[in-house]
This record gives sequence, structure tokens and C-alpha cells, in this order.
Amino acid sequence: LIYIERLVKMSGGALAPRANNWRSVLFSCMVLASKVWDDLSMWNCDFSKIGPSGVIFSLARTNELEVALLHALEYRVKVNASEYAKYYFLLRGMLCRSGLANDDLT
Repeated sequence: LIYIERLVKMSGGALAPRANNWRSVLFSCMVLASKVWDDLSMWNCDFSKIGPSGVIFSLARTNELEVALLHALEYRVKVNASEYAKYYFLLRGMLCRSGLANDDLT
């Protein structure tokens, strides 16, 4: 979510998720987030093999999306603790208010 919002802001809305691109935007942001967060992240060839039924990103497309996202974000991929906490508690609050949270979150 952090990378998606950064993408929208930095592109002035030109790269916002839309009906025809939301899967590519979400997938590329999740790949990037995994690589930034995990010390030993999966390789792009592994990412290209996962996905819901009917949604497949080839290795070439995965590489292309990652490079395009990095360029669009101007390689600003660091997420500081306060920004992470802001999004965490925002999403946690939304989940609790929706009634979908289990007892561990409330």
C-alpha cells in the first residue's frame, strides 16, 4: 500500500491503479516490498510462477514491472518505522471496525 500510494503521488496520478493495470501495479509493489523487507527474498523467476489462477506474469514481464516501478519511485524504496506504523495502525483499525478482525487484534 505504501508503494502504491507513493507511485500515485510521484506520478501525479498518471500511474494510479485502474481496471486495466491494477494487477500489474499490485504485483510489482508486492514483489518490491518482499525484496525490501526480506533478507533472503525470492528471485523474480520464483515470483513469476506464483499468482492466483488465471493471472500469470512471465519472468520477462516481472523484470519489466520491477524496473519500471523502481524508476517511477526514483529508487526511493526505504520505508521508515514511523511510516510503516502509520499504515499498520490505519489498516488494523479498518479491519477492527469492519468486524473481520479476530480476538488477537482487538
